Amino acid sequence: MSHSEISTFNRRQWLQWSAALTAGTAAPWLGAQNAPPVPAKDFLVDGKHVTIVVGGPAGGATDGVARVLAQAFSAQLDREVIVENKPGAGGTIGSKFVSVAKNDGHTLLLGHIGTNVLSPLMQTPQPYDPRKGFTPIGQIGNTASVLLVPAGGPTSLQAALEQWKRKGTFSYASTGLGSGAHLLGHLLADAVQVKGLHVPYRGSPFALQDLAGGRVDAMFVTAGAIGSFIEAKKLVPLAVASAARSSYYPQLPTLREVGLEQVSNEGWFGLFASANVAQPIASAWHAHLHTALQQPQVVKQLQGLVVDIASSHSQKAYAQFIDQEINHWTRVVAQLGDALKAT
Repeated sequence: MSHSEISTFNRRQWLQWSAALTAGTAAPWLGAQNAPPVPAKDFLVDGKHVTIVVGGPAGGATDGVARVLAQAFSAQLDREVIVENKPGAGGTIGSKFVSVAKNDGHTLLLGHIGTNVLSPLMQTPQPYDPRKGFTPIGQIGNTASVLLVPAGGPTSLQAALEQWKRKGTFSYASTGLGSGAHLLGHLLADAVQVKGLHVPYRGSPFALQDLAGGRVDAMFVTAGAIGSFIEAKKLVPLAVASAARSSYYPQLPTLREVGLEQVSNEGWFGLFASANVAQPIASAWHAHLHTALQQPQVVKQLQGLVVDIASSHSQKAYAQFIDQEINHWTRVVAQLGDALKAT
């Protein structure tokens, strides 16, 4: 940070922190979860906007969640908060951009299990370290992945499975190598013992268009991105990949109910900052996220995107959750081995 960039930061705290870093010791408040957060306005630079990066195109579920938060943060901070879409490579292009961005708190990532867990585990070479590459801020909410097929095809999960078994194969779309849709499609093909043909796209809007056109057989899609396609009767939902039925689509069975318990993925959205962001800055964004998620209008908008607001947790608890997710999926990816990376 230059002198001009820290002009609005509490100067006494800044000098204390800088001295601690120079001496090679930790700043006194680092890791102090109960310390009151520094308001974001105390470190944000006058005239500089905040950017929430989305690793997918406009119109997707992640993009929708990001725009809800951008509006809420903008109102809280009385400054421009923009959403920047950087799609491609399973969300890793946008995520890597945030990972190496300046750690001044002006660049955030609207992340999820694909960008912050699965993609970096499944891509070679690894685009970034999912642990060291980001500063976890807080969980936003949970959502379900829905298995979809084109209208005019199978109308039930059982009918689809029987059709694919007769053919010995099925094609499935995803939002890129290492995405949740990629992993679930592979797990489904493996579970029903048929060959799965993976067809990656740069984002769910493009994949859904081809799915609706019958150019691929199936896709697992975040629930918030599918409403218009179902209402237009272009796509048929067959099941959810979560442990329990979705309150938004209670008529859909879980894959566990039909004996496919290994085809499971609990979807979530979270907020991240770039690597090595100072604790006061991370705490400030955690506080602003918590405030936003308490607002009735934000809750209503997120529910419209089929997102259940996460229970309130500390920033430390969220970091531990991310660590647990990485540990779990590291084991799963290792067990699947080269077969997964080849699809």
